[in-house]
Parts: sequence; structure tokens; C-alpha cells
Amino acid sequence: MSGTTQEKYKSKAAQTFQEGDENWKKGEYDSARQSYEKAAFLYHEDEDFEGEAFVLARLGELELSMEDLDRAEKSLRSAAELVKNLPEGQNTYADSLIKLSKLEASRGDLGKAMEIVRLAQHAAEAINNFDLQGEAFDHEAYIFLMKNQEKEALEAYKKAAEMFHNDGTGLKEASVLRAMARIEMKNRNYDIAHDILEQCRELYRENGDLLGEASALSAIGSLRYVIKDIQNARKALMKSVYLYGRAAHHFAEAEALLYLARVEAYNREQGDYELAKSHYKRSIELYDFLGNETMKRAVLEEYHNFLNRAACEK
Repeated sequence: MSGTTQEKYKSKAAQTFQEGDENWKKGEYDSARQSYEKAAFLYHEDEDFEGEAFVLARLGELELSMEDLDRAEKSLRSAAELVKNLPEGQNTYADSLIKLSKLEASRGDLGKAMEIVRLAQHAAEAINNFDLQGEAFDHEAYIFLMKNQEKEALEAYKKAAEMFHNDGTGLKEASVLRAMARIEMKNRNYDIAHDILEQCRELYRENGDLLGEASALSAIGSLRYVIKDIQNARKALMKSVYLYGRAAHHFAEAEALLYLARVEAYNREQGDYELAKSHYKRSIELYDFLGNETMKRAVLEEYHNFLNRAACEK
């Protein structure tokens, strides 16, 4: 938007818009709404319709996050209409359409949601905006999943990943790849899922996202366990536990330790029962530390079942 220039940011409209963002970050939603509404009015007074549309789109996003769908729709449709035929406002136009599509999907009107997101795709393609094309295809995939059309969802995810790759937004690409891997794992296409997860892991590592990399490794380890590749399952899960520990994400660390315990408890030949005991205990300790009694009891029960099984094998 034109308000992103240095001069515009010195304007009263831009300052008010920034106040809205700051209030939103602080959780002061009513103040944020008031600031956005005032900023939109000031941009309108300046006849900066691109700036006005940008603010209205942000206001619509705020209302959407608050689940006030009617107010969100009003703001987003106003934003889209302002810049629909404005060449310099096509980024805002496509972005507003994507948000409108998400709104219709949340209402359950998947036909309208698909129609709107396709318009967003065309708008983003016309201005060669790979990021917005990726966002649009990603949401299209979500709509297909809601319609239980996994094949079509996969194709949309592939397009989204390609767009994010072209844009150089590695974390968004990794997120899409992770979604693709979940579908492939569900359909037992384990080799394909593994290759996708390895790409995902590499992207997270390149971008310094410890939690993302740990999550990808946990998924790889779980997949390897499913196909009884115990050695590689162990390697992936050990790395996952280590990275979750570094990031101090105790819940995910406890979950990864549980998976690792299952790997070591697989059998005496390929596993290590003493390590399995250690991993079960550490997982239980972490769930106890987190106050998660449900998971603590579940892991305790699984641990005792493992001990009984191990005793019967002697």
C-alpha cells in the first residue's frame, strides 16, 4: 500500500494504523478496532484508497480472529471492492479475497469459499505474487480436505509448495510439505511421505527453526517405527528429543520420549528394554512437571504393560 512509504508512515493515518497493530499485539482488541476504523477514515479523507483498503483488510482479519464473521465480512468486502480495479492495490485485493474465502469456509459454505479463493489465485497470478498464490493454493487444499477430496488437496498443496519455493519463503513451504506428508502417511504411501518429511526437515534446519526440525524428525521416527525400521526410527527420535530439549518444549519432548520408548520396547533383539524404561520414566516425569495428569496416567499404564510383557518374555 502507498502508506508503507517512509512519508506515509509519518502521516496521521499511518500512525493510527500502527497503533491498531500495537493494541492487537497487546490483546486490546476494542482499542485495536477503534484505531483501525479511525485509520481507515483518515486514509479515505486523504483519498488514499489503497491505504484505506489495507487497513480494512487488517480490521477484517481482526474480526475474523474474534469470530465476528458478519463484521469481518463487511470489512473484507469493502477492502476488496476499493481496490478491485486499482492496479497498485492488487496485493490487497488478493489478500482480502483469501481472508473472505477463509470466512466462508468457517461458515461451512465450501462452494462459495472455493469460488472466492480461485478469484484470489487469478489476482495473485496476474501480479506474479508467489507468496499470495501459495496462500491461496494452501487454502484451496484445506477446502478440498473439508470436502474429503484428498487427491485434489494434494495437488493444491503441491502448487502451494511450488509457489512458496519460488518466493523463497522456506517456513511456509515446510508447513505445506508437512501437510502433504500427513496425507501420504494416512494413505500408507510411506516412501513418499518419508521423502517429503526429509525435505521439510531440511527447510526447517536451513531457516533455524528448532521446533519445526524436531517436529519433522518426530514424524520421520514415527513413520520408520510403523514400517518396523527400528534403527532409523531410533536415530530420528533421539535427534527430535534433543532438539525439543534445546528449545525447552517440554510437552513435545515428553511425546517424543514416549515414541522413543516404544521403539526401544519393540523387541529384545532390535530394541533396548533398559533404555525403554528410562524413556518411559522421563516422559512420565515431564508430563507430571507440566501437570498433565491425563497423559501422565496414560504413559504410566503403557509403561506397566510394557514391564509385564518384558517379565513374561524372560
